[in-house]
Amino acid sequence: MRSWSRAATAARLGVLVAVLLAGCGRSPESTVESFYWAVGKGEITKAKSYVSAQVIGMLGDPKLTAALSSETERVRACGGIKSVEVKLQGEGEVRTGLATVTYLGRCQTKTEQMRVIKEDGKWKITADK
Repeated sequence: MRSWSRAATAARLGVLVAVLLAGCGRSPESTVESFYWAVGKGEITKAKSYVSAQVIGMLGDPKLTAALSSETERVRACGGIKSVEVKLQGEGEVRTGLATVTYLGRCQTKTEQMRVIKEDGKWKITADK
């Protein structure tokens, strides 16, 4: 009887942890990191999922897809991504800062201005202005 009680308690605890983790959204920094890693791997659809509706509306899906594909080719020519470091600041639903990408090959480290907004409860990369 006692082992059943422990198993039931463990199961409830597991469900509670799963619910709490599911409720945790991505941080704005991890959104930017995931975007760069997706671009580096050529996962264009995944990369677009980190981009705000504003940017998609401004560029249009075909142009955004072409730009991300071009960036994937550039990253591949640089030997791939070694690391992505993101430093954002701000409060509320807007964060701004820098993303620094280091490559595996001979390309120079690239630092870009970033602006991230909360859109429908998720952090998305948006236009700088």
